[in-house]
Amino acid sequence: MGTGKPPGRAAPAGVVSFADVQVDVGAHRLTRAGTEVGLEPKAFAVLLEFLAHPDQMLSRDHLLDAVWGHAYITQATLNRLIVQLRRALGDDIKSPRCIQTVRGLGYRFIAPLTSTPGATPLALSFAPPLHARLPERTGALIGRERAIVELGELLGSARLVTVTGPGGIGKTQAALETARVCAQAFPDGVWLFDLIPCTNGERLARTLADAFGIRDVHGADNLLERLVEVLRTRRVLLLLDNCERVAEPLGHLVASLLSLCAELRVLATSQQCLHCAGETIYSLPPLEAPESGSWATADEVARLAMVPAVQLLLVRSRSLASGFTLTVTNASAVAELCRRLDGLPFALELAAARLRLLSPEQLLLRMQHRSQWLADTPVEQPAHHQTLGALIDWSFALLSDMEQALLCALGVFAGGWTLHGAMAIGAVFELGDEQTLDLLGGLVDKSLIAVDASISPPRYSLLDSVRSFALGRLDKSDDEARIRRAHLAHCIDFTARVDAEVRGERQRLWVERVLREQANLQAAFDYALAQTDLADGAIMLCANLCWYFRVQGEYYQACHWLDMALRVSHTQTLHRARALIADGIAYHHRQIHARAVSLLREGIVLAAQLGDDVLAASGQGVLAFELAGCGDFDGSERCVEAALAVAEKHHSGWLRSVALLGRGIACAMRGQHCEAEAWLSEAAGLMSSRGDDIFQRGYVLINRALQRFQLDDVRGAARDWLRMLDLTIGLQNRRGIAGCIEGTAYLVLRQGDAGRAAELLAAAARVRKLTGAPLLPQWHAAHAAAEAGAREMLGTAFKAVQKQGAAARLEDVVEQTRTLLAELAA
Repeated sequence: MGTGKPPGRAAPAGVVSFADVQVDVGAHRLTRAGTEVGLEPKAFAVLLEFLAHPDQMLSRDHLLDAVWGHAYITQATLNRLIVQLRRALGDDIKSPRCIQTVRGLGYRFIAPLTSTPGATPLALSFAPPLHARLPERTGALIGRERAIVELGELLGSARLVTVTGPGGIGKTQAALETARVCAQAFPDGVWLFDLIPCTNGERLARTLADAFGIRDVHGADNLLERLVEVLRTRRVLLLLDNCERVAEPLGHLVASLLSLCAELRVLATSQQCLHCAGETIYSLPPLEAPESGSWATADEVARLAMVPAVQLLLVRSRSLASGFTLTVTNASAVAELCRRLDGLPFALELAAARLRLLSPEQLLLRMQHRSQWLADTPVEQPAHHQTLGALIDWSFALLSDMEQALLCALGVFAGGWTLHGAMAIGAVFELGDEQTLDLLGGLVDKSLIAVDASISPPRYSLLDSVRSFALGRLDKSDDEARIRRAHLAHCIDFTARVDAEVRGERQRLWVERVLREQANLQAAFDYALAQTDLADGAIMLCANLCWYFRVQGEYYQACHWLDMALRVSHTQTLHRARALIADGIAYHHRQIHARAVSLLREGIVLAAQLGDDVLAASGQGVLAFELAGCGDFDGSERCVEAALAVAEKHHSGWLRSVALLGRGIACAMRGQHCEAEAWLSEAAGLMSSRGDDIFQRGYVLINRALQRFQLDDVRGAARDWLRMLDLTIGLQNRRGIAGCIEGTAYLVLRQGDAGRAAELLAAAARVRKLTGAPLLPQWHAAHAAAEAGAREMLGTAFKAVQKQGAAARLEDVVEQTRTLLAELAA
């Protein structure tokens, strides 16, 4: 089991900053909003322990040991200091921004550390995003040692291994542990995909493509082509979980990828094989169950306790603090119970949860007396399927009415949910937050719901078999429509919080949270579109993601969602105005000019009519940029003036920065580089404080760098592109990374290094192709001049050099770019 003790890490030094707080570690001083706040020495020590392990779950025992050593200190003392810390940090236990309580496990410090002097710059790595990474191991995998070894050996020789078996037999956990053991053999990462939300081949391909940063591609065939381009030279393990619903299209996709990507390996879990050439099937057996016999002595009971099925039952019951122990008296009943459950791990966990209330003998008796326990399952189903389905049904029958209702309702979530999501569903049944929390905790204790506390905020999920059961029950109830509408309302509320936060210092955190909720957002959006009276809900859901789409570069998805929503809903609301502007921004970034201008203008007019001058001015700022790129400088300046007037009225530095960015671009397009640099410098200064929009700051910097290059300010341009590179790596914004690489190419060409410039230009072009990020108009002249210059200097060698640059690994190109920029900026 996990100890709650994270890897050792040195305490931070110097001054550490987060939110509106600064911590001077050496002076033991904490200031908030410029005012010093007093803390007890031990409370300060607890804070330092949090800062040494940001975003990691720390158990209460870990904090007690770290701060007080092995002295006996009560939990009440720690609780008092946590309350004091929260008060000092201005934190709220219900909506934490700094210290998050993980129910029953401990605490996690979730505020991003925005300033840690001496920290090394972020490095770009080819690695899975947070939502596609392997989860932390939460405990030993009992009885699977041989399976893990065999699966590891198969992965060494076979390129596609499919772990098969019925639901509840432990395929996912066996595959996850195999991947952890084998991870070092895959330097380009283990990428985990839960395919439950996928319903067709194109969505399947897009799920993979999104994780690998592939954007703005239409159709499964084109997605496959781009996936092959990314994976062709990579040594990657794809772990594809729950494949049975899309086995046929997945088989075609995997076969194509394996035939074209020599180093790729695939480990899949499925209740059926993929029927794919070269597939190796590994049928996962149930856990070994005890044979029939007597267990009359202590030695015999000790041997029984080592049988894997019994061992899992005992470990799980102890984790639930049931007080159950294996004895000579109950050994025969325990052995029979494990045999009756066919050694299925999930079935054993469900039974273990009942050992808190029932003895093994009582549990067996109840199972025997429930006549439908096996009778209701189709006889053509395999025995293991019958056992699991019957036990889920039996466990469900033992729940209270409210537990049953909540469990079925939670089946609407795709890809898991947070505590906030559970509370939104609980409210449908008029449950208070504490009541929902108690019911959720009870379902976790009964092994019907799993919790992953390794991520922030913790996520809950249902085993696929339980979710199918829950949805089947929900479909037959009168509650389905209410529940699905509550799920939609929760998703709209979530996107509203994204809209409020994504332009601040926690930009990266909220981007990651949206990525984790993609399956839920898609399910809610699809449901809203399918209901004629919920079309406005579809508009609200995606309109709230306006600035997220801009930051993340999800321009194709933004246009796809927003176009559909705008077609089905014509209600003249502020949400429609925001959706029109969001759609216009997305088309602007895709360089589809006429569509961008039309949408932005319509959204601006509607926002102004409805009295939201800030929203209208935001659209004006983007429209100024778009019109400048199209050569309509007078129209651009009118938009800038309108946006600046509103910015002054509301004292909005962000809005002024957006407007001045448009003015700077207009000057750049007219060749007025000195004026452009001045306006962009003012725009950059407005975004230089902590808490400002990181994306906007970077967007201004990358364009100011181009103007400084045009003015022969090599050092200034290099410094801006270097700063931008760090910002874009943090946001994983590949368009921005490409721009920094291109800028470096311009600079090194000016230094006479045509070969290096040609390589960098080719590497950036490949990024733009994969991400669907065309070069913006203000860059065209400098880019064309650089390509022409490099081609002229290299002559016939130009194509070969470009081919070499296009084949280079992006992470290597980025490090090379960083080194070159640092030298030029010195």
